[in-house]
Amino acid sequence: MSTHIGKDFIPPDVPGKVTGEIKYAEDYKREGMVFARLLTSPMPSGRVVNIDASEALRMDGVVGVFTADDLPPVPPPGNPALASEYVTYVGQPILAVAAISEEIAESAIDKIRIDFERRDFVVDPIESLSPGGSNAYPEGNVLVRTQEEGPEGAPIVGAEIRDIKWPQSAIDAIKSGKEPVGGEFTTEWAFGDLDAGFADAAAIIEEPFVTIGYPHHSLEARTGMAYWENGKCYFHGSSQSQSANNAGLARMLGIDLADLVFINEATGGGFGSKIGPYPFMAITGNFARVLNRPVQLRITREQEFYIGSARSGMQGWIKVGVKADGKVSAVDLVIVNDGGATGGGSGNSSAQHVTVAYQPESMRYRGISVYTNTTPRGAQRGPGQNEMAAVLAPMTDKAAAAINMDRVAFRTRNVLDSDGFQGGSQGPVTSAFVREALAQGARTFGWDE
Repeated sequence: MSTHIGKDFIPPDVPGKVTGEIKYAEDYKREGMVFARLLTSPMPSGRVVNIDASEALRMDGVVGVFTADDLPPVPPPGNPALASEYVTYVGQPILAVAAISEEIAESAIDKIRIDFERRDFVVDPIESLSPGGSNAYPEGNVLVRTQEEGPEGAPIVGAEIRDIKWPQSAIDAIKSGKEPVGGEFTTEWAFGDLDAGFADAAAIIEEPFVTIGYPHHSLEARTGMAYWENGKCYFHGSSQSQSANNAGLARMLGIDLADLVFINEATGGGFGSKIGPYPFMAITGNFARVLNRPVQLRITREQEFYIGSARSGMQGWIKVGVKADGKVSAVDLVIVNDGGATGGGSGNSSAQHVTVAYQPESMRYRGISVYTNTTPRGAQRGPGQNEMAAVLAPMTDKAAAAINMDRVAFRTRNVLDSDGFQGGSQGPVTSAFVREALAQGARTFGWDE
């Protein structure tokens, strides 16, 4: 039980942040420390054919070069710390250079020559779904869950990248703001009688929507510093969670969890992008072990924009049926997520938000997350829900106006209470006081006056 409710208090990290005395990962130094910088991809899709770092390695002060060959391979659609066979977005790290100063490391990057094999690229998921459209990976554009029968009938669940293309009629439909009939989806669920729900509706609102994907862009970039002593790795990094971070980082370094000491005095923002270990931590820790010296890998502001994860954008179509008394009787929802290079999509969470906002009597959801040659996507503060809230707000007002109902009254009619449900499985909620919040807001703003 919180002891802070109704009381003034100062969190222990506030004085250090206000005065600038608190330390972030890049503020830590260690005797003998060298500085690493990244060379990143100038192209959105391809593979590394050859790396010539000989001129850089001859420079005074350069102590090493670290490439994908120094790490275990990561098959697609994984997000490798360093790319080689699969280069999938501009700004993707290709190698790291370490030197006795950041200036030397930066200069050494200019001396490295890389031969790339170019591949076709795509930045719009609808274009990738179009007949003849390019794919982000040679294998395809969508991750599809698979299941086959194993020993004694036990199911073996897996996933593979496949090439999915919609008929041109479905592409034309979604581009013109209509239902993409005939389009293939990877996630579908429904409850209630959708046809009956629309038949009972006094008004039907049908709209297309687009939400943009945008980076987390944490104020503190993903700079890290690591060193090894007596078989243990001491790692200064930035994370939202110690418990969710450490086990994965230990696996990246190939050590037992007991041999990892993770130091994180302060975190300059994460917003969902630093819940677990990010791939580039593997560069810092493993490079330090190879060189047998402390290594600081500084991530620049520009690099953070590319590698720091982003909210998934979506394109879609929604149809809402409303009864004369204001009750939402039916919702039909289609979402195409831009999954970036890693396929991160939150369409199912967006659909879940619709159930929370409307408590519809019936609903169908169809979704697909498509790989594009853009930056990796991941969870960002209410993933799926926040972007769907922006879609539903004007839809809700239109629905209320269509049946001449007050906007607050309409929301109250469809409000989520503690005995309500959420999601396609119509699972329970633990507690909900939206009804009370609407009433209090209406009183505060004098809504009825």
